[in-house]
Amino acid sequence: MTKVQEYLLAALKDAIQMEVDGRQFYLEAAKKVQNQGVRQILEYLAEAEVYHIRKFKEIYDSLAKDPSWTETLAEFKPPKSEPYACILAMTQTDQGTGGKDDLEALRTGLKMEQCAIDYYTKLARETDIPLARRFFLSLAHEERGHYLMLLDMHNYLTDPADWFYITQKSMVDGG
Repeated sequence: MTKVQEYLLAALKDAIQMEVDGRQFYLEAAKKVQNQGVRQILEYLAEAEVYHIRKFKEIYDSLAKDPSWTETLAEFKPPKSEPYACILAMTQTDQGTGGKDDLEALRTGLKMEQCAIDYYTKLARETDIPLARRFFLSLAHEERGHYLMLLDMHNYLTDPADWFYITQKSMVDGG
């Protein structure tokens, strides 16, 4: 086994654990939050981690047998992509502003997603294998979407008036 193969296998093992921990956090946090929209986002993110875990395990098992990356192996196509999950969660009536647990869950999720973005970007930078680089960059991009979803909901809960002002592209006319 080459050093590159050993490094990638160790990195994939770490990535699997990060995703498992992330899923567990999102599921537990979803049980504690008060705001239905936050709960929906956390459950959505927990479900997204399932695909990441499955894909990492598939790559790990394949590379353990044969160090060659294939087009199929590098393909990253999450089965359920809901770019508007945050908007849908926020448009429900009577969801309330949430509580301390809601904001804490969002802040922790933001930190976790930022760590994932940094880690996958680092892996992409460090590999000389183009297909591996593409896979890790695709994953970093997906995690960035998760980060933005959490940030959007955090902004909505902490300052709804400002959130609506920005998202509705309101203007203040001085004339």
